[in-house]
Amino acid sequence: MKVIRVLAVALLTLALSVFFLVRNIGSGLGAMSVHNGNWVTNVSTGSTDAGIMLKATIAMGGLLASTRENSMYYRLDSLDGQALRLNCRYRIEGKGYDADWWSVTAYGWDNFLIPNPQKRYSFNNENILRNPDGSWVIYVGAEEQTANWLPVGPSGAASWRKRSGHDFDLLLRLYTPGKAYLEQPHSAPLPRVTLESCS
Repeated sequence: MKVIRVLAVALLTLALSVFFLVRNIGSGLGAMSVHNGNWVTNVSTGSTDAGIMLKATIAMGGLLASTRENSMYYRLDSLDGQALRLNCRYRIEGKGYDADWWSVTAYGWDNFLIPNPQKRYSFNNENILRNPDGSWVIYVGAEEQTANWLPVGPSGAASWRKRSGHDFDLLLRLYTPGKAYLEQPHSAPLPRVTLESCS
């Protein structure tokens, strides 16, 4: 009987420890963030300054962050406080960016690529269709669009596992970013995301 009580206390202690660790890790990036409009980044991601909580957050989130000088990552999961939703259609507009390579990728709330028949998960500076002036538009939504359409839909994970308030998020990667991103991440030029409509 005593052994069972000791095991029960040990299991309860372990479960509570895991719960609080996951909760702290889940809010880790938010506590160490730099905002640029609705986009959020962390200047310590991939740097030697990154603490244990940031490293754990990145590991849990599935990001494979390289050194800060080689890459910058901006994440967007809401517009003006409203979470990104599957029943809405969004428009991302931009031009060129001071980086050797950039991409915009959609991820489900489970931090994985969103399954879709088109097997289209992102657009980058090499495959995006541009306007004559070099600008581009990406349409994000569940319903098919023309040109640069980034399909989003239900995440692959079971819905009961969902812990986030958003249905999906967008990740902007900038490889070998220019000086503005490294020194002024809060004001460097980024794509503009707008809500077009919701059903």
